[in-house]
Amino acid sequence: MTRTSQPADAVATTLDAAAKLGPVPGYINGDDYDEWYIEAGPELLRALSQLALAHGSDTLAARLERLSNPLCMEPLDAVLTPGTMPQRWCGTPVKKAGDPCAQHTPEHAAELGRCAWAGLDQACAPRRICRDALVAGDDRCPAHAAYCRAVKRDKKVCNRPNCTVPKHREAAAGR
Repeated sequence: MTRTSQPADAVATTLDAAAKLGPVPGYINGDDYDEWYIEAGPELLRALSQLALAHGSDTLAARLERLSNPLCMEPLDAVLTPGTMPQRWCGTPVKKAGDPCAQHTPEHAAELGRCAWAGLDQACAPRRICRDALVAGDDRCPAHAAYCRAVKRDKKVCNRPNCTVPKHREAAAGR
């Protein structure tokens, strides 16, 4: 550890270190992006934000304040395969860690060019967008293309894999 001779140098050194903060993987393989984290606690980030404001760095202060909240950690890279590290993340503040923001839910997947399978209702867990590549000419990946899209009488989607109900097959053939 080196000591600085001036308090201003200490502030500048602290702010330079804070400017390098960013998401890091929680596990060695790093493929579970909702488990990535910022290596500083929210209190430290807020304190650094206040220090940045006092030092006149409004942009860094805003970035540190945003990083002190739980963030949507959806990768924004167009192509994302297992084993590759994303280069960009959403970073939108969310209410609870691990939750996606409103733009990165399965309902908006087709707009983002991702698999549009909405999954089953998961009251206790956030619903994530499938990151697998799409089948040519379809809005779903190969694994989710097999799930039935027919809407039943109770207004719920069938969602069974390889559904054998004749009316559901007719509806799938007609789309």
